[in-house]
Amino acid sequence: MSTPNDDTDDTDDRRGELGYAEAMTELEGILEELEGDHLDVDVLAERVRRASELIKLCRTRISRAQGDVNRIVTDLEVFESELGGVPSTDGDEDELEGDVAAHEGDELF
Repeated sequence: MSTPNDDTDDTDDRRGELGYAEAMTELEGILEELEGDHLDVDVLAERVRRASELIKLCRTRISRAQGDVNRIVTDLEVFESELGGVPSTDGDEDELEGDVAAHEGDELF
């Protein structure tokens, strides 16, 4: 069981962080401020610093998601190969039709 101070639980690590969508919304707000004429020079460095933090957060989230997707795809490929692959139906239909044609004249009884 994880405790609030347990660094091994990923969900605990992210509990205080913004989500990707929230970070992007904040970044858009900062961009609007930077594009406007009313930004105080004293606040400029602070906004740029915050934008840098948000960009890093977003890149980290994208990287994690990409790693998760890659692991899932790899797991599915391994699972599929362990099953012997999914048989293709393209050649099987032609083969079946040939079998039926070869036995059309056979009597069942």
